[in-house]
Amino acid sequence: MAANDQPPTVERYDSPLYLIICRDGPGSATARAEKLDDHLRHVEVNWRRYVLAGPLRDPGAQPLIGSYFLVRATDEADARALMDGDPYVSSGMYATMEVLEATASIGLHLGGKIWESADAIRDKAAG
Repeated sequence: MAANDQPPTVERYDSPLYLIICRDGPGSATARAEKLDDHLRHVEVNWRRYVLAGPLRDPGAQPLIGSYFLVRATDEADARALMDGDPYVSSGMYATMEVLEATASIGLHLGGKIWESADAIRDKAAG
């Protein structure tokens, strides 16, 4: 990395983040087609809650196998309530939905990194 290409330090998100990984169930292609308009309406109405979201595919493959959502929520229950309002979820299209607490730490979308130095986060990195 060039010396002038260091990521700037940016503020952390002010609310907890949850990474939600949904895996499609049987018949998901039909459900996606039937519920697409309602799903898009739901995510557009709630767009400020989503840091990132989109479909998932196996590497190099075309068919969709699920979706991911990185959402802002006050707690896990709030994240699940947001997801329960999504017609893709309420229709039973997904076979599984995994909810994980996440921290946006570095990246282009974030605009940099959230730590000042390795020493500043060493205790958190150890678990």
